[in-house]
Amino acid sequence: MTTILMIKTEIQNLYGRYEKIINPVGRSILTLILLMVINSRLGYMTRLDNFFIVLPLSILCGVLSMGCTALVCALFILAHISSLSLEVAGVLLAVMLIIFLLYFRMCSRQYLVLLLTPLAFVLRIPYVMPLIVGVAGGMSAAIAVGFGVVIYYYVDYLVENAAAITAISDSDSLEKIKFAIEGLVSNQDMWIIAAIFVLVGVIVCLICKSSMDYAWMVAVVSGALLNAILHILAMLAFDTDVSLASLLIGTVVSAFIAMVVTFFLRGLDYSQAQKVQFEDDEYYYYVKAVPKMQVPTPSKTVKRINTPSNRRS
Repeated sequence: MTTILMIKTEIQNLYGRYEKIINPVGRSILTLILLMVINSRLGYMTRLDNFFIVLPLSILCGVLSMGCTALVCALFILAHISSLSLEVAGVLLAVMLIIFLLYFRMCSRQYLVLLLTPLAFVLRIPYVMPLIVGVAGGMSAAIAVGFGVVIYYYVDYLVENAAAITAISDSDSLEKIKFAIEGLVSNQDMWIIAAIFVLVGVIVCLICKSSMDYAWMVAVVSGALLNAILHILAMLAFDTDVSLASLLIGTVVSAFIAMVVTFFLRGLDYSQAQKVQFEDDEYYYYVKAVPKMQVPTPSKTVKRINTPSNRRS
């Protein structure tokens, strides 16, 4: 444990020293990965699938904010879908605008959660998102996970039904719009999983804010169990398209990843917890103070020993 805490402290110190370099480089790498995933999974506009377009945009987004990364990814998705159908791209644009106007205009800090949620689905570890955001992001981040689920499932629906969309006559625009809207409204799996993710994230957040010992560990385990139970109930009640084996394996892997991330973010030493009571003119205060796990990194000292050289007379 001491070695792990020393590694954690070293990572924190390293990030503190090079934060101005790590943050833009991290945003650039994330943008590059997202754009490459979008091009590989959609690929309807072949001109965008060019490394000399993706790389400069990724570097530019690294210098700018995370909102710019979300905007570039949205434009790439819309460009690919517009090559499939302008009418369907218009419906998708309306969905994105509604999400932005309803939520991200007020909670602009949650763009990272919105971007990582579809990426987690691509990496086959989607259940990790409500667990991590519940511990580190709060309730507003849990709502952002739900919107990320909507974006992923709806774009995936359009990709799976690309043949049906192209089969509709170009002159029948209303039929394409109707097809796109029905895919959004009647997508049962999308809405159920989005609701489960939001609920799990909120429950994890509430448990983490409680004063019980090892609250963050209890929150992650409880969130993982709740996620599995709700998905199983959804499979039985609504026949959702979720594999039981992938659900159980993904939940265990996601819980492990969430534990590791939470340890680095909120490693607390409950063995040294203290309860403090004090008062002022109007209130009594009961405070529980839990110190963070910290191990001082050993400092290396170099001693120089200068031996006088023997001089021959």
